[in-house]
Amino acid sequence: MMKLFHQITLIKPISLGILFLTSAFIYSCEEDPFYFTYDYSDAPNLADVSKAIETIESEDGLIVYIMSEGSGTQEVTIRDNIFLFYTTFRGGTSRDNIVDSSYLNGSLASTQFAELGTYERTRGAGFVRGILGMKEGEHRVIMAPDSLNAYGEIVYWDVTLDYIAY
Repeated sequence: MMKLFHQITLIKPISLGILFLTSAFIYSCEEDPFYFTYDYSDAPNLADVSKAIETIESEDGLIVYIMSEGSGTQEVTIRDNIFLFYTTFRGGTSRDNIVDSSYLNGSLASTQFAELGTYERTRGAGFVRGILGMKEGEHRVIMAPDSLNAYGEIVYWDVTLDYIAY
């Protein structure tokens, strides 16, 4: 009788362990209610650069297309705090290449970039150089080769300067 009791007490913890592991596996296969996706559906398509009013090309491969002039009197400098509407296209110009945007998840607000020069490390020198000199309301497309951005391949930024914060 005692031997049977020991066998039953060993089976019970093993069965509970198997039941627990099976339950955990089944639960982990369900859809995660906290899973988050980025929605760029409100971001505009990349502007048609063939309609640029001016094109600025640098020897190192940076190209800045000025799509429309701004109406402000001040120009962006390296230490300015600015607010931009922007969309970043990595590796190509289709909507499938959008990797970041101020229009994220339906936002209609511009994004702040405090002290523009500090973004050279996180976005690249092409981003900073392409924005320098912009006036409020100005629209540009910046094309930066991999050597001038932090993404490792060609990047296009479609940017409109909302305002310079003083």
